[in-house]
Amino acid sequence: MRSNKIDKAMHTLHASDDLYNRVLAESRQRVGRVRGHGVPKPGRLALRSIPVVAAIGIAIAAMGGIAVSAVSNSELFAKAFAPRGDNGSSQVTWDAIGGADDSKRIPCKQEYRTIVAEDVLSDMENEVEAVGKQLHAWGYTMTIRDMIADENGCGVARFSLDNPDGLHLATQYGAKNEIVFDGSNDCYVGGMYMECANGVNLNTYSFYDEETLSDTHLDGTMYFTPIGDIDRADDETPGAATVMSGVKWYLNGPREGRVYSEVFTPSGLLETRKFRDQQSGNTCYVSPFSIWFKDHYGIRDSLKLNLSDGSSWTVLEDDLLNAEDVNIFNTYVQSGVDSHPDAPGEALVMSGLVDPEQVNSITSIKLEDASTSERTYLPTS
Repeated sequence: MRSNKIDKAMHTLHASDDLYNRVLAESRQRVGRVRGHGVPKPGRLALRSIPVVAAIGIAIAAMGGIAVSAVSNSELFAKAFAPRGDNGSSQVTWDAIGGADDSKRIPCKQEYRTIVAEDVLSDMENEVEAVGKQLHAWGYTMTIRDMIADENGCGVARFSLDNPDGLHLATQYGAKNEIVFDGSNDCYVGGMYMECANGVNLNTYSFYDEETLSDTHLDGTMYFTPIGDIDRADDETPGAATVMSGVKWYLNGPREGRVYSEVFTPSGLLETRKFRDQQSGNTCYVSPFSIWFKDHYGIRDSLKLNLSDGSSWTVLEDDLLNAEDVNIFNTYVQSGVDSHPDAPGEALVMSGLVDPEQVNSITSIKLEDASTSERTYLPTS
């Protein structure tokens, strides 16, 4: 259940040995320090009613000297958190492979919180920034349009990728709409990634928009979390490593090395809300799209956000803890993050948006043989 999602998906889809081994090696190289499931600002975050469809109007803008199509900030969220199921379905299901001899089929599910006008948070819109950076490598042109990052060091970036000679994608592999390159002799790209200008790695997963995909063009979303040794943006630790140092994108060629974009430095970060575990005093921070468990492993066998309207949003859950007997992975990317050597933590980007001010509590459950232990995180203000 806790193996890498690409590993599970490609086993399930019976990828060819060569492609399977290449993609899996690439995946493990970039998420070697990931722990847990590998699947698929103080003050009010005011709700703002904006008709998403009407706000999508396209204008041509010059960003950093690069002419690109500029879209409204509402569209970033409408695209990045849109349902990825078949025919717009709000969930995707698949069977992972498990057991000592890989003979067990494990039902898995990813759900999406559908974006509608009233769910677009005004604070989020204000933090979306035009990027306008490009990189060119091996016939490919990657154009990073805009992005948003939060105080957890997590974020979302929208981009396009073009190659007149073909993108060389293996769309039959990976998670739903995940960008996986086919590894053919004509394809020099192994993947696309991000890192901070100060050398801190970012763990990324990228997905294409199905409606605009062609043989030579895609529009996509890259979700990222910090990975490894990094501090929160508001820590007082000297030299805290954050996305505020600047970020850059790169294409990774298995034979040709890396080609980087110029550095983009965000002007601000989306604020988070602090929660504290009532038993241990450990803390976590919630933004509209990410959670950071600082100084501890907070992600257990079940993780739920309990909302003020009485509903709950299940972020992760083991099949042993629900009546459906299905593993729930409502995250795009998840990483182990060490804020200092003796304090391992975890960060994730969810597959839906929440208003942190509407989160009453967070429940984390750990399975221990036949029993369970539970933690409850409450807001500190």
